[in-house]
Amino acid sequence: MADLPRPAIRRPISITVLSLTFFVLLLVTPIVLPVSALLDLITRTPMRRSRTWLLYLFILGNEGLGTWLSIAMVVFHAGRLHRPKTQARFHRLMVWWGGRHLTYLRWFAGLRWVIENPEVAKGANAIVLARHASHADAVLPILIFGNVGGYQIRYTLKEDLQWSPAMDIVGNLLPHVFVDRSPPPDSPLWPRIRELATGVDDDTVTIIFPEGTFYTPERLDRAATRIAETRPDLEAKVRSLGHLLPPRPAGTHALLDGAPGADLVLVAHAGMEAFGDLAQIRASLPLREPVRVRLWRIDRSDVPTDDGIFAGWLLDRWVEMDAWINAELGDRTNGEASASSSQVPSGMAEFRA
Repeated sequence: MADLPRPAIRRPISITVLSLTFFVLLLVTPIVLPVSALLDLITRTPMRRSRTWLLYLFILGNEGLGTWLSIAMVVFHAGRLHRPKTQARFHRLMVWWGGRHLTYLRWFAGLRWVIENPEVAKGANAIVLARHASHADAVLPILIFGNVGGYQIRYTLKEDLQWSPAMDIVGNLLPHVFVDRSPPPDSPLWPRIRELATGVDDDTVTIIFPEGTFYTPERLDRAATRIAETRPDLEAKVRSLGHLLPPRPAGTHALLDGAPGADLVLVAHAGMEAFGDLAQIRASLPLREPVRVRLWRIDRSDVPTDDGIFAGWLLDRWVEMDAWINAELGDRTNGEASASSSQVPSGMAEFRA
């Protein structure tokens, strides 16, 4: 991946594009929204076009609000940006901003999160490995561990997310690390990832998305071919995956090196498979069933320390996650999901931002 422009160039571009796009959409909304609603009525779709337009508008507005609030806080706290109290305020801004995204997804897309075993999220001091099927699930850990748990969150994120000016400004002020999907072994990012994990404690979790990007059959085939070159013994397991890409172990291993006392928490979800791009999102609105979330907490003593063994062990955990997702989606296909989408199944908890 090509290097991003430096912040002095990147941020004026991203802020200008975001602001202009939002105001253009806002300006034409009085025309577009009634036409969209009329087309929805004519085609008997569940207000799909209207919901999509409002979702884009509110998400862009929230991006803009988060950006200008972060700029105002940078100016107000100039010279004190790295003091603990200032860092805590920026973290609260990030949690609030991410929570607003989830709120708008619930309003306009019908996105609801039902967690099967929420008790697993009680307690920090963990490295969280989360499934990545959509841009929307990037803020799921904020809901679980930030909004609900009240813990400090440290992210390992794709570097192109810095084109979101709010994430760019706040993310580079807080202890997050933006990475290329495939940094070389001698990359300076590895020491930064290990350093990120040194801050994991009873009030802090660090989060990584080991797949690196969204699942597609083509990406799975490329990943299996790549892994077969160095670990042919793992190829069959990789090709058995039906919903996930194989985890890239290097980032997780670097976090484990930096936090030798931290547990692992795995986060899987089922129900967002059609949220991979904007066209899929529009076609799937509104979601009729809640997105189900399952957590696994693995004691650190059960995590292999040998690099070679760890890669196979982590892939085994991903195969188990994939099987859980497959069972959940199979239940929905066979009509075994809850009879009413407005009811939370017994024993589960619905979480809102």
